[in-house]
Amino acid sequence: MKSSQELKLKGIPVSPGIVISPCKVIKRKKIVINERILRPQEVETELKKFQDGLSRLKKILWELKDETHEENLRKLVDVQLSILADPEVVKGVESIIRDRRRNAESAIKTVFAHIKETLMKQESYYLRERGREIEQLGEDLILVINDSYEKPDLSFEGIIVSESLSLDDALRLVKSTVKGVVTERGGRTEHSAIILRNFKIPAVFGIDRITKLVDDGDQIVMDGGKGMVIVNPMESTYQRYFLIKSDFEKYEQGLSSEKDLPAITTDGKEIVVYANIDIPEEVEELTKLGKYGIGLFRTEMIFQDFAHDEERQVEIYSYMADKVYPHSVTIRAFDIGGDKVYAGYSEDNPFLGLRGIRILLEEQEIFEKQIRAVIRANKRGNIRFMLPMVSMVEEIKEAKKIFIRSKKLLEKEYGSVNQPRFGIMVEIPSAALLMEHLSELVDFVSIGTNDLTQYTLAVDRKNYHVAKIFSHLHPSVLKLIKYTSDACKERNVLVASCGEMSADPYGVVLLVGLGVDEISCPTARIPEIKSLIRRISLHEAEAIAAQAIKKENVKEVKDLIHGYLNKVMPELFQFYE
Repeated sequence: MKSSQELKLKGIPVSPGIVISPCKVIKRKKIVINERILRPQEVETELKKFQDGLSRLKKILWELKDETHEENLRKLVDVQLSILADPEVVKGVESIIRDRRRNAESAIKTVFAHIKETLMKQESYYLRERGREIEQLGEDLILVINDSYEKPDLSFEGIIVSESLSLDDALRLVKSTVKGVVTERGGRTEHSAIILRNFKIPAVFGIDRITKLVDDGDQIVMDGGKGMVIVNPMESTYQRYFLIKSDFEKYEQGLSSEKDLPAITTDGKEIVVYANIDIPEEVEELTKLGKYGIGLFRTEMIFQDFAHDEERQVEIYSYMADKVYPHSVTIRAFDIGGDKVYAGYSEDNPFLGLRGIRILLEEQEIFEKQIRAVIRANKRGNIRFMLPMVSMVEEIKEAKKIFIRSKKLLEKEYGSVNQPRFGIMVEIPSAALLMEHLSELVDFVSIGTNDLTQYTLAVDRKNYHVAKIFSHLHPSVLKLIKYTSDACKERNVLVASCGEMSADPYGVVLLVGLGVDEISCPTARIPEIKSLIRRISLHEAEAIAAQAIKKENVKEVKDLIHGYLNKVMPELFQFYE
């Protein structure tokens, strides 16, 4: 240990759970690349070295796949294998070796760095994290070529500390005795993070320099639910966390006992609780929790690879619909533009420009392929399809024309088809204020509270100058939600919510009170949110919401709800941020 003082560190809460244990530091071998200009007679030798390295790394991944029994995890290995087999990747490296006469390591670094750079420029956390995974795969290939690749030693009953956690390391960790993971880099939507949550291995990512702050054998307390790591804890800290750990285990047992029970308020109102899904692999994580539907599948995460591949989209949507049947899966049309990748396109002010439904109506070939795939996948009749960033009636009418045209063409090709239920996202104030008209054209609406808050308050939450102003608890946002809900109730249109407000206990009390029928949140939060709803009185939530929309500011709204939450579910404040 570098210091005898207790050291408290804050990171990203990735997988909940309390672990009190010694740690083991795992350091990836440093990649040192000496760029070298090849002599003409060395080019073929270097090409062979690259090809041999590719074959050896593929063999390592195939062996890992053979050792992995869960089908969804095997598919993750397939993704890495497909990258290594991608003709553009292979030809890109070979071209640099042959035409620029650079050594294989330098060529690999150049190609994989270019892919990573492209992804890291995106504002989407998901795509940036894919960039880091690409970088790790390139490093593994270089290590294999240099005969330096080593599998980490995971025969340890404690906490693993590392700079990052690669996908293959995470798959090996699942079969190990490791109790928890702490890393310097990484985020919640990395494949490795999803795997850890799936297998209930507590984890905290994003603690800068942690591998330099601890040594093998140092005692650590980690709290995966709050993203807290305490190095060299004092005796009083030990005792406190032993009690918290015991309480958390009892709390989880209680949540588990409720997993098959509906989310019904104490006075009989059922609120459907569904999951938000970023990538298809997360569906396995969801099914392990119990029987739930998907309130939001963000299809922009598959946009880059499959926007023009109707057959692959059909496979993905069908897989998800089958896994959650008889519950619904809500597929959002490609929500591209703004902070989400759209190759070859840029604007000075993308958040107020061509994004969401506006791009889709411009790029109708892409839109039609997705619509066709959604309709074809709806064999069980449990798919819903919704449009992002709707701001006016005309957008819905134009989209429905394309939808109806696509359906008629499919009926000619395949005979009868099941038409998915049709809905919209409410993310722009104009959509909420026009709801008495929009609700006549749809089967359901889903309130995207993140963008609704952003556009209502004119705040970019990623801009640190104004991020503190951003809050979905602002009375102006609550009034728009209330207006939306009331207009939909008059026409018997289902109202869902799928933004961060749906994972915020304060927000959940308000959503219930404002008349929302369905709440969709990250998979990991479902047990807590459902349990909270089962302790809420609809009558009391309605009274709180009625007062909240009359308040002047966020603090007054939060103060109004805090006491109620502390009364009905105090554990939320104990175990989570």
